[in-house]
Amino acid sequence: MARKVVGVVAALLAVGVVAALKFGLGGAVAAALDEDATAKAKAGDCLAELPDVAEGERKDARGAEVVACTSTEAVYTVVGRLDGQTEAQARTGEACEPFLQPGQAGYFFYNIKPGSTGYLLCLTRKAA
Repeated sequence: MARKVVGVVAALLAVGVVAALKFGLGGAVAAALDEDATAKAKAGDCLAELPDVAEGERKDARGAEVVACTSTEAVYTVVGRLDGQTEAQARTGEACEPFLQPGQAGYFFYNIKPGSTGYLLCLTRKAA
């Protein structure tokens, strides 16, 4: 009996995903399944607005997302990406310095689980 219930639940889930894709909700489903919407960001991509953070402060930015650079939501341009960064390395943002022009304001965004490694995005404000 338990097998039949699992099969029905799986079938209903599959129908729900197919229906979501058919009706243009694929992006929403993909976003819900992928917690990190910036995981595949690369140089040249743009990010939507991020929370303001004072120097030395960290804030949760779960709503961070890659958007089309032509979008009115685009605020930052990714000028560099560094993988394999520890949280301590990423927290300083120093690794982003080579990606910035002299005198250019830089920002950084990272998603790294404690005790692990992850990526660091080097950002500049998108030109208006």
